[in-house]
Amino acid sequence: MGEQAANEVRLIIASGEASPDLYYKTRFLTPDPYIYIEIQSEKIILVNDLEIDRARKESTADRVLPTRDWEKKLSSAGKALSSVNIVSAFLEEEKIKNILVPFDFPLGYADGLRKNGFNISASTGPFFPERAFKSPEEAKMIRSVQIGVEEALGEIVRILKESTIREGFIHYGGRVLTSEAVKSILKKEMIGKSLLGEHTIVAGGEQACDPHMEGEGPLPAHLPIVFDIFPHHESTRYFADMTRTLFKGPVKNVHRELYEAVLEAQKKAISLAKPEEESRKLHQAVVDTFLALGYQTGEKNGRMEGFFHGTGHGVGLEIHEAPRVGKTGELLKPGHVITVEPGLYYPGIGGVRIEDMLYITNTGFENLTTFPKDWGTVAIP
Repeated sequence: MGEQAANEVRLIIASGEASPDLYYKTRFLTPDPYIYIEIQSEKIILVNDLEIDRARKESTADRVLPTRDWEKKLSSAGKALSSVNIVSAFLEEEKIKNILVPFDFPLGYADGLRKNGFNISASTGPFFPERAFKSPEEAKMIRSVQIGVEEALGEIVRILKESTIREGFIHYGGRVLTSEAVKSILKKEMIGKSLLGEHTIVAGGEQACDPHMEGEGPLPAHLPIVFDIFPHHESTRYFADMTRTLFKGPVKNVHRELYEAVLEAQKKAISLAKPEEESRKLHQAVVDTFLALGYQTGEKNGRMEGFFHGTGHGVGLEIHEAPRVGKTGELLKPGHVITVEPGLYYPGIGGVRIEDMLYITNTGFENLTTFPKDWGTVAIP
């Protein structure tokens, strides 16, 4: 085989669990690193004897090769049986010198390969840009996770309906209901559906003013409680992402108005979603809606308030991936799965965020989120 150009030979050394790019190309899940080499679209993996049989059955690689073939040669030459030396031996046989690696490729591997005489270039963008375009089958996997998320939150709604209010806090089963208790219930519900979620947000009252505050302590009545749930499936690895803001008990007009403003902004942004639309226009629609309704954004008393994050992001094998939906964006294309999640946050009042996932189609979009968000549903007596 002749010399390959850098953009024709791609290398990943990682575990299938740690590298979404690697799993995307091989569908082979491992806790330990293995070697992936792509030469002119041919997918090659090098694995140890422990994984070789499973790799041949499960992976989508074009060639599955045992590392022992190169380990024998390295051992005979008195060289260390390292991943770098195994890769080097393989590439030398293929007469390859130039390699493209992911932007976050480990420096130790890169230094070792350079020492062995290879030219290493790091990708400046997505290593596999095609990952952003989900097939109908991938969209079904994401929707399947979303169904589990909605069922889990549905259990919380049931609990809130059966809860009582004492001294300004929500009580259930004879004790105060806490963020920790709700997250534990959500986790149990999701594990039963093979969904693994970390950093789930259940933040009420003042805590909801920080978009990434996970929440702790007793949950307040009469104030917004933000639920942001984003697990992945332990087998398919695909994520879903949904946010709802719920209330328990009567609320002040300021809170209902805040909620209705966020819902109006979200509906406006969603209405613009279609192929060939600039994603930044969805974000700008949210900004314009809030300004028209009198909601200002900026720093006050040392804290940000208003709407100070992007409108959305791509979802797939990572919870945050291309495309972005913010001040700078890109054209939406069929196959993109994006979130639309505007929010308003004001210390002393609370925070509200509402998030749906959209699958961009050839003619428009499919909303993968069906959990209700009308005021009559989220305001629980």
